[in-house]
Amino acid sequence: MFAPFAVFSLLVPLVMLAGVIWLVVWSVRRRRAAAMRRATEVAAVGWVQVPPNPWLLQVAANLVPASGDPGTTYAGEFRGRGLCVFDYTYVTSNGKTQQRHVVHLVALSLPVSLPPFTLMHETGLRWAFRGRDLELENQDFNDRFRIECPDDRYASAVMHPRMMERVLRNPGLEWLIAGNACVSWGRDGFEVPDVLARAEAMTQLIDLIPSFVLRDYGQPTFR
Repeated sequence: MFAPFAVFSLLVPLVMLAGVIWLVVWSVRRRRAAAMRRATEVAAVGWVQVPPNPWLLQVAANLVPASGDPGTTYAGEFRGRGLCVFDYTYVTSNGKTQQRHVVHLVALSLPVSLPPFTLMHETGLRWAFRGRDLELENQDFNDRFRIECPDDRYASAVMHPRMMERVLRNPGLEWLIAGNACVSWGRDGFEVPDVLARAEAMTQLIDLIPSFVLRDYGQPTFR
């Protein structure tokens, strides 16, 4: 007969193995359910699958600390503007372990192509390592956000007082202007309701870009 300790020592690995198997099966089912839900929601809003856009992939690569791979890219329309959304997966390593990260990007088209402009949350690391930050007349804004732009006059024209007020009302939103698109990003894979909410907030910002900025700094967009 087996001693109780021997039986216990045999059962523990089996229980652990069963737990691992259950976790894998549960994870696969969860991802499959999420993919089916996303497909249904994407179809409901009329977005279609398109090939990854190399230019937007470069935007993504510039935002994250490591090269990555795009998920399925979808394109559609939001309030008369072209919309593109996709997940972007990248891996970081500390030399011993690796960690997988997922972000998503949402792009809305602009009527003209504009110079680069980036608005990000201000953090200690960014303050220390990302260099000069444009200072504006609103100190609350300066404390919470940083602007990266090679042209101070252009940046100040984009970030006028009403634009700063709008940004402060929605402080979770980070965004940039790259060519003929306004791009925002967030953590994890995209959810359609969240993308629509983000696109709405981005639309409000785009509508606040002064007409003289579009006229004086814009370049024609060729399709």
